[in-house]
Amino acid sequence: MRTTDIWFASFLQLKGYQLSNFSILTSGKGSFDFVISEEEWKTMHLAFNSSDISKIKQIQLSLKDLL
Repeated sequence: MRTTDIWFASFLQLKGYQLSNFSILTSGKGSFDFVISEEEWKTMHLAFNSSDISKIKQIQLSLKDLL
């Protein structure tokens, strides 16, 4: 499975999932591949959405909007 969300990729690694590949899309942007089933992917997305990491991400994005 692949994500371009560096926050979600970080969350997956924190939860023990190994990064299997990555691609550079543009400077500072990329995609991250993980070996994970679709069911686990959905479960991890739900866990991420209710996590403190997701809350920090949203706060950071809001602060960036102020700049």
